[in-house]
Amino acid sequence: MLKEATYKEKFSMLKSWMPVIIDVVKKDLKNEHMRRDPSFVRQYFQGKNPSKVTNEDLVEAYSHAIENIEQAEELAEYICNRWLLKNSELYLFFEESLTKINPNFSDLEVLENQVATELMENAIQKFGAPNTYLFSVLNSVVFPREIYATLGQRAETGARQAKVEAVEQQEKASIESMQRNYDQQIARLTDKYEKKLAGLQKKYTTDVEALKKQVAQLQRKLNA
Repeated sequence: MLKEATYKEKFSMLKSWMPVIIDVVKKDLKNEHMRRDPSFVRQYFQGKNPSKVTNEDLVEAYSHAIENIEQAEELAEYICNRWLLKNSELYLFFEESLTKINPNFSDLEVLENQVATELMENAIQKFGAPNTYLFSVLNSVVFPREIYATLGQRAETGARQAKVEAVEQQEKASIESMQRNYDQQIARLTDKYEKKLAGLQKKYTTDVEALKKQVAQLQRKLNA
C-alpha cells in the first residue's frame, strides 16, 4: 500500500498525528534544522529564538511547510528519519519479524492477511497501537489496505485512551501532592504545638516547685 509512497504523501496520511510526531523530534528540529535554516525560522517563527518556540508553533509551521514549500519532500524525509531513529526498537522488531517471512524482506510487496494480522497484534502488544501505526506508515510496512484501516482505528482508540490515562494520572498526582502538603502542614503544626506544650509543661513544673518551696517556707514560719 505504501511501498511507493513519497514522504510527503505519508505525512498527508498522518496529518492528525503531527503533534505526536513533532513532540518526539522537537529537539532535533530546534537544535539542528532550525539552526541550519534561518530563512525557515524567519518565515515561520518571525526570527524567534528556537528555545522560545512552542510545540504548537512547531506543529503548525512544519505541517504547513510539508504541504507547501519546494523542499517539502526533503523536510518530510528528515522528520521521518529522526522519528525512526528514536524508535529503533520498533525497526528491529519489524526487521526480525519480516526476515522470518522472507530473508530479503525489502522484496515483499504485500503481506497475507493472516500473517499481517499476527504481526500487527504482536507489535501492538509490545509497542502500542499508536506507535505501531506511525512506524508502519513512515517505514512503509507492507500491510494490506484493510490491515492499515484496522491499525489506524486502533491507534486512534489507543491515543484517546492514553489521553484519558494521562489526565487520570495528573489528577492522581495532584491529589497525592495535596495529601503530601496536608501531611507536612499537620506535621509542622503538631511539632509546633508539641514544643509549645513541652514549654508549658516545663513552666508548670517550675511554677509548682516554686509554690511548694513557698508553702514550705510559710509552714516553717507558722511552726516557729
